[in-house]
Amino acid sequence: MDAVAERVAAAKLWLISQPPEGSVSVGAGSVGDDSPRDLAYLATAVYALSTVPSPEVDTVRADEYWRLYLNPEWAAAVSVPDLGRELAHVVWHLLLDHAGRARSIRVDGSTSRAWQLGCDLTVVDTLAADGCCPEPVLRRSATARRADPRLRPGRSAEDYFAVITGLPAEGGGDGLDQLSDRDSCGWAADGIPRASDLPPDADVGTLERVDAAGVRERVAIDYLAARKGRGTTPGEAARWAKQLTEPTIPWEPLLARAVRRGIGWTSGRHEPTWTRPSRRASVQPEVLRPGWRRPVPAVAMVVDTSASIDDGLLGRAMGEVDGALRGLGIPDASISVLACDAAVGAVTRVRKAAEADLVGGGGTDMRVGIATATTLRPRPDLIVVFTDGYTPWPAAAPSGCVVIAAMLRRPGETLPDTPVWATRIDCVLDR
Repeated sequence: MDAVAERVAAAKLWLISQPPEGSVSVGAGSVGDDSPRDLAYLATAVYALSTVPSPEVDTVRADEYWRLYLNPEWAAAVSVPDLGRELAHVVWHLLLDHAGRARSIRVDGSTSRAWQLGCDLTVVDTLAADGCCPEPVLRRSATARRADPRLRPGRSAEDYFAVITGLPAEGGGDGLDQLSDRDSCGWAADGIPRASDLPPDADVGTLERVDAAGVRERVAIDYLAARKGRGTTPGEAARWAKQLTEPTIPWEPLLARAVRRGIGWTSGRHEPTWTRPSRRASVQPEVLRPGWRRPVPAVAMVVDTSASIDDGLLGRAMGEVDGALRGLGIPDASISVLACDAAVGAVTRVRKAAEADLVGGGGTDMRVGIATATTLRPRPDLIVVFTDGYTPWPAAAPSGCVVIAAMLRRPGETLPDTPVWATRIDCVLDR
């Protein structure tokens, strides 16, 4: 193993190892605190890096294929803890996919420095508490925040970038023009390849996009586990980890899909009828043939009109059901809307849910609404119940009906369980 590889291996161990037993840290980030960092959650990421010695690099940088470019002379001269801090800094650029995000907002050579500073601010927010930020990055970040208090901790790289690029060129941007190529985080941060970077197909260890996604997911899981009980860390690292491990799926397409699935069997089915002749009757006039018809699905909406329901979210959810019905190509389908709290207040037959007369505001009992819906003629093929779930439910599914429970809730709110025979869609108020 050459000298550069040995130094990198030592720096990786410094990052993930626990401090010696009985040692007392002088405080995260304090001067002279070079004890191991105990950041085991970064192990998968730092060991995914491939080291490439490169005299053309001033210190260290990476590309988005997880190749780490190191100046051999600098690596030999710098301390192992300082090298470890640089590795942590570079790895967080890769984990947060700063390169891909830079391309999505069209960062180019003229805005690269501002974007890199915004990315560095998010890395500082994540690593400063662990004393794991390189000194130059800490210094630039502190200078930028003194120049503009809007660069407060806890924001995303895109937010920081918007603030930085909106600063005047003079008289307010002190410190923001101090970035140089020597301080560049490289391709891994701004998505712009450098002349000294290897091409994607170079015969050097690379991490393909699919493999990188796996590394990110593994680190996100380990990060959340490591942060339990330590409080919240400012910055986007916690949001990033939560989004990877608990992705938010828009509820609107889920509700529309459930509606289509619920009545798809009727809209696609043909039934024989003797009220119209068969189109093939002229071929064999001596044979009586029935015609065929496509039945129009009957839909009932049972709407919880108790006081706890958010009107805006209810309107959005009902609109999604309307859109799904129109998408089935049944323009003449009519909808029965039942306004229900502790009793059914009004039954309106409409062509659009927005035309319904919604009255109520008392208690909640969706059993009454569902029971009333099953007595309608024609009997509904699909019943969509809009509620917050604080209601008793029928003991069994209504015969011959598909039931969708559109659960209307606010972020962070946990609603009661729904019956196993109902298709549950959580509709969350997000704006």
